[in-house]
Amino acid sequence: MSARLFTIWMCALPLGCSDAIVPTVGPRLEAIADASVPMSDATPDAPDAPDAGGVSFARDIRPLMNRSGTDPTGHGCKRCHYPSVPPAGGFVNSGLDLETLGKLRLGGKTSGARIVVPGKPEESALVQKLRGTYAFGARMPKDGPAFWSEEQIVLVERWIREGAKGADNE
Repeated sequence: MSARLFTIWMCALPLGCSDAIVPTVGPRLEAIADASVPMSDATPDAPDAPDAGGVSFARDIRPLMNRSGTDPTGHGCKRCHYPSVPPAGGFVNSGLDLETLGKLRLGGKTSGARIVVPGKPEESALVQKLRGTYAFGARMPKDGPAFWSEEQIVLVERWIREGAKGADNE
């Protein structure tokens, strides 16, 4: 091989002309071009996106938390655990901020990160507080009854069992 041809070949390597150094990032182009392969199989879901038919924190759980203290279907969390909504006594006493999913995941003084244990609703302090089985403090919502219904608690359990997905800003 001539020196000039060798130089051209060496210069082409960093540009991705060799299979040996081409990164394997993203779906294979053949999968995208092949109409028989659904895009959902070619492109992975976002890590915090709920599965199709799954429980969505923003759509299904957040509205339950946002209910007022006078809602006959069960009291929400807003009046006590949203620091921006006075009197926020639950936040002051427990340190549990429920204004966003990211803050919920931090937990409070007694629960810490055990507030939600993805995949394990029975170990999650949130479910235990809603059922009245948590080792510390009263059943939540503290100003219940009306407490959350069995169906609503099962929905929270299902969300946790599915991985407690959702964006931190929800």
